[in-house]
Amino acid sequence: MKIVFVNPVGVIGGAERVLLTILAALLNQQSDIKLHLIVGTDGPLIEKAQKLGVQVTLLQLPEEFNQLGDSAFKGRNKAIGLLILLLRLTKILPGIGKYLGEFRRSLRELQPDLIHSNGIKTHLLIALVGIKDTPVIWHIHDFYGSRPLIAKVLKLKFINYCAKLGIAISQAVAQDAKTTLPQLPIKIIYNAVDINYFFPIPSSPNLPLRVGLVATFARWKGHDIFLEAASEIIKTHPDLNVRFDIVGGAIYKTRGSQFSEQELKDKAAYLNIADKVNFLGFQEDIAAVYRDLDIVVHASTQPEPFGLAIVEAMACGKPVIVSQAGGAVELFTHNYDAVGVSPGEPKALAAAILDLLNHPEKRHTLSEQARHTVTERFSHERLGKQLMEVYKLVLDSQ
Repeated sequence: MKIVFVNPVGVIGGAERVLLTILAALLNQQSDIKLHLIVGTDGPLIEKAQKLGVQVTLLQLPEEFNQLGDSAFKGRNKAIGLLILLLRLTKILPGIGKYLGEFRRSLRELQPDLIHSNGIKTHLLIALVGIKDTPVIWHIHDFYGSRPLIAKVLKLKFINYCAKLGIAISQAVAQDAKTTLPQLPIKIIYNAVDINYFFPIPSSPNLPLRVGLVATFARWKGHDIFLEAASEIIKTHPDLNVRFDIVGGAIYKTRGSQFSEQELKDKAAYLNIADKVNFLGFQEDIAAVYRDLDIVVHASTQPEPFGLAIVEAMACGKPVIVSQAGGAVELFTHNYDAVGVSPGEPKALAAAILDLLNHPEKRHTLSEQARHTVTERFSHERLGKQLMEVYKLVLDSQ
């Protein structure tokens, strides 16, 4: 069996970490499977996939297409947003036409049994190429219903005709997909993490204690809420020996969707906590980052499709505070293996952080239960089998 994966970028964010876990799981599950990856920009994903034994083709997407998205239009008048999106599409058509020709040739040369699309932009590209005799699976990492302009495009018959099935990463995402794309069969496969890479090591608490947020700089990831919570803690407990780490960066190129590091530094300065906040940027060894923290915070202000950082940190045996919305709610049990807080409320987040800072025994208990939960529910060891079952289902229905 030959599977071609298509991913819009070569940088490594959450969807790309999921993709690498999928590739490794499939190769471990079925040694004779052939995997190929087509990626739209250069980046570390290419080398990591190649090290797994995956053949990789870089087809450089036009810069304008990389910047295309509707995240910046949320809250605007839909008609105006659609007009802006159409104008941008018109601008990129000449460049994208040449790209589609190269993309089509690559697929013809590879002759895959199945195509696995790992992002909205690749869903669109594959449809525009005009695939007719190769089944396509859409991996759904997002709530399409919250992106009405993109949802309208994905509903178009000439876009979704080639998609035979969607893989949803949580029950919340599945429900949204069934509502938004009722013609598309949906299977739920929770994301997984490599528990042999993400594992706890014995350690003593840091001095100062370290509280961290690990996420790309997407505006809905709650970096501003995290900083406001940190300010509340420092203001009310000035003698507390604690520092706050922000790990990650603005890795995607979609216009209007991300904070810049300078914006966040300016926010910390405005809150008068700049000397208590570390900006660590993108880190290659993400497991080591989690292990160096005493508390990991997930602060998303919108419903989370899944929350990969939550499970990664839990696998490393860390107490995690989770913004309770969307798929994130499905990952833990409040006050058993993690702590839940209401999204977008800095004071509630500050109170939860303080509670864990002041109760090391609670941190210890949460840490142990967190590791157990991930081992039982989110281990990479079950992923390959689940994916192969879905692939065979699609191929048998042809």
